[in-house]
Amino acid sequence: MSIEANFPLGFVKKSRGLKGELLVSLISANIEFEKRLRTVWLGDSASHLHPWNVEYLRIQGSSAFLKLNDVNSREEADYLKGINIFIPDSWMTHDSPVQFIGYQVYSEPDYKYIGKVYEVDNSAPQKRLIVKTESEEVIIPLVDEFIRLIDTRKRQIQVTLIDGMDQG
Repeated sequence: MSIEANFPLGFVKKSRGLKGELLVSLISANIEFEKRLRTVWLGDSASHLHPWNVEYLRIQGSSAFLKLNDVNSREEADYLKGINIFIPDSWMTHDSPVQFIGYQVYSEPDYKYIGKVYEVDNSAPQKRLIVKTESEEVIIPLVDEFIRLIDTRKRQIQVTLIDGMDQG
C-alpha cells in the first residue's frame, strides 16, 4: 500500500538534547492534524521522501519536539537539520483551512496564476488565505464570494478577486 505524503508539516530547525530529539518549525501555529503520528516522511520535496517511524511528537505553539526511531544521538539529529517533514493530506483535520497551504491559486474567469497559499490567518473572525505572488502577498477571505472552486486532487484553488485585493 502506497501512501502519498504531500502535506508539508514543517522542517527540522535543529537538534535538541543528546538523544536525537528534533526541534521542528511547523508551517503554522494553527495547524490541526492527527497528533498521534506513527510515521512522517522526510525529504527535500514531496516528490523525494523517505518514511521514518515516530517515537513521539509534542506540539508547543508553532514548534514541535519530534523523536524519530533510529535517531539516537545529537550527531544523527544534526544531520537532519533543514530537512522538510511531510504527512499525508488525509491526516489533516479537514475542517481546518490550514490544509490549503501549498495549494496553487488561480483567478477566474481567465485562469491566471496568482501564486501559492503560504499561510492561513485564523486569528480574525473571518479565516483568510495568504497567497504569495512573485512580488507581494494577496489576502483572500475564505468565503464563497471569493472562493469559486477548491480542487483537492490537483491542490488548486480558483478565486474571484475584486479591486484592491492585490494589495498585500
